[in-house]
Amino acid sequence: NGDGNEEDGEMKDAPQNGNTAITTSTSPVAPTARAPPSTNDSPSSLFRKSSLVSHHVAIKTRNIENAIDFYSLLGFRVESKFITGPARAAWLIHGSKESDTENYTEGSNTRIELLEVPNHMLNEPEGMKRRAMDLNARPELLGLNHFALDVTSCISSHDEDDESYQSASSCSLYNLQEWMEDLNASSMRKFGKSLRVAVKPTKRIIGRDVYEMAFLYDADGALVELLNWSGRLEQDVGDGWIPWDGKGFVV
Repeated sequence: NGDGNEEDGEMKDAPQNGNTAITTSTSPVAPTARAPPSTNDSPSSLFRKSSLVSHHVAIKTRNIENAIDFYSLLGFRVESKFITGPARAAWLIHGSKESDTENYTEGSNTRIELLEVPNHMLNEPEGMKRRAMDLNARPELLGLNHFALDVTSCISSHDEDDESYQSASSCSLYNLQEWMEDLNASSMRKFGKSLRVAVKPTKRIIGRDVYEMAFLYDADGALVELLNWSGRLEQDVGDGWIPWDGKGFVV
């Protein structure tokens, strides 16, 4: 159901049995033997000066302080706090304070709006915490499913001081899986809570571009996709779509 329970949400307490929420898996082989990609070449860099930009994604939470802690792990900080109706709310922004003014007009800052649902509206039965519906387990549902964060520059910058960075295969030495493990370790150090993975890292080809992608549950169980651009293929790849029959959008 849509209420969920204690197990559905994320930033959960560290497991007592020694198991961790993130398990190591072998990273798929890079698409071609080439130097690590420059983030300037990634597809996302082509859209940063668009006249129409996405301002923010809004997420409801049962505990706004807990949600702020979760997103701080991904580099977000509070830009503004305010009240909307009966709810406490905040805009979180990614990046340093010094970059706010110069980047605002380009739309390159990523924002998240957090909306805290008041306790009297949550109406939680004793011993239960409401969570977002697990959309990963409900593929038949329509509408907004998740939002995605491009973490390519986070991963590539980690390797810049590494002597192996110039190696043609270095993209496989520090990848999305390992970055997520480091993120989990940071969460354990700061908050004593482990992250929960909805979908483990896998490789996907979209157009000519090759990505590592994975999904996390946030502090309330909402889906957050992580994307790491791995390179670009030289050949075209078919999209696999059935040709349009000309009958319009509704089948």
